[in-house]
Amino acid sequence: MQRLKVGTSSIRGVVGDALTPELIVNFACAFGTWCDGGAVIIGRDTRGSSRMLRAAVTSGLLSAGCEVIDLGLASTPLVSFAVREHGAEGGLSITGSHNDAEWNALKFIGPDGALLNAVKSEELFDIYHASQFRLAAWDALRPVAHDGRASARYLEHLTAGLDVDAIRARPLRVAVDFANGAGAALARAFLDALGATLIPLHDQPTGVFARPPAPTPANMRALAARVKDSGADLGAALNVDGDRIGFVTRDGAALSEEYALPLAAAARLRRRPGTIVTNLSTSSMVEAVAARFGQVVRRAPVGESHVVDHGMAEGAVLAGEGSGGVAALPASQTFDALLTLGLVLEEMAVTSLPLAALVGVLPRFSMRKHEVPCPPNLVYKVVEAFRVHHAERDPDCSDGVRVAWPDGWLHARASNTEPLLRLIVEAETAERADALLDEARQLTTRTMAGEGR
Repeated sequence: MQRLKVGTSSIRGVVGDALTPELIVNFACAFGTWCDGGAVIIGRDTRGSSRMLRAAVTSGLLSAGCEVIDLGLASTPLVSFAVREHGAEGGLSITGSHNDAEWNALKFIGPDGALLNAVKSEELFDIYHASQFRLAAWDALRPVAHDGRASARYLEHLTAGLDVDAIRARPLRVAVDFANGAGAALARAFLDALGATLIPLHDQPTGVFARPPAPTPANMRALAARVKDSGADLGAALNVDGDRIGFVTRDGAALSEEYALPLAAAARLRRRPGTIVTNLSTSSMVEAVAARFGQVVRRAPVGESHVVDHGMAEGAVLAGEGSGGVAALPASQTFDALLTLGLVLEEMAVTSLPLAALVGVLPRFSMRKHEVPCPPNLVYKVVEAFRVHHAERDPDCSDGVRVAWPDGWLHARASNTEPLLRLIVEAETAERADALLDEARQLTTRTMAGEGR
């Protein structure tokens, strides 16, 4: 079976299987049409397949009469920044992000620098399915332009949002695992501007990943060893397109990606109070940080485009998810790993506390994440069973069903891209988390077997 995942603001697939040059050209034609032939910024990650996708994307956009501005190797946050700075009609980031090397994807970025929301994506997909593409005449085709200074201007943008003097006053040693992605050169310049010393790991942009790209604790073992051996103050693992980050403490403890948002929130709220937006599946640790500063957290459906879009509507100062993705609004419109790293370094500098101490003041919760294979014809029946079963608790049904108790919560939702039911629970104790998950699994099994009728 071909593996193609269509999300709100992206298409992902295995190259040579579902993700073909023909598909990419047609989507690029559709996006160029959606942009009405205006300027489009493109950038790619280090995967070997990204060069092929870049050629297909360029052809499709040029055929629609677009002005293509190619950044070359570039993270998604850099593409987003360039879209806003150039006043472009959109951007395309060619990156498989946290997926393994055989995958690749197109991320669609609107003129505001954010991933397309549901309404804009529907417009794009309508154009794609209708195949009513804008076609430029032979004498209206434009040459591809390049912007070699975008990284330097983006670096200025990053540092403008941080207390650089405070960070430079407390020089830190930072071990960073780049997973052989595109961000090493920019990160080196960024940390140098902050007066920090970079200890690199897997920093060659070969596209042959030394570890799975997602910055999970299981994928940070080599980084944890590097932190301990080098005496670094902390470690950071980036995914290959620079939008997600995970952290390692000075003693080599790899933290869940769930810690990225609350750690960044403390630094952000200290200087700019305001609302934080996250999704329904993210740890309640962020509520504890917000309460410390007298602020509130709003929750939105799962997905970067949902939380950023909701955050902009709320006038929020931060939006993020438990995946390690954080956006400092309104200056940034996408998740940005380097800016998140900068915020954590700022918090360490301002408080004079090591990362482990900053983590230590956060509440301890137990989280469980479970996936149940569930065909599309059953998954919404199961979700409805959760709504009925927990109706007396007034569940949030904006994205599946989320039920809260004084000592924990449960979120059951259909995957946006796979035939799966996702079950996420968090509670004050491991025993309570296990009990909530067991009950959820039993309800799922009964409903799938027909006992929930």
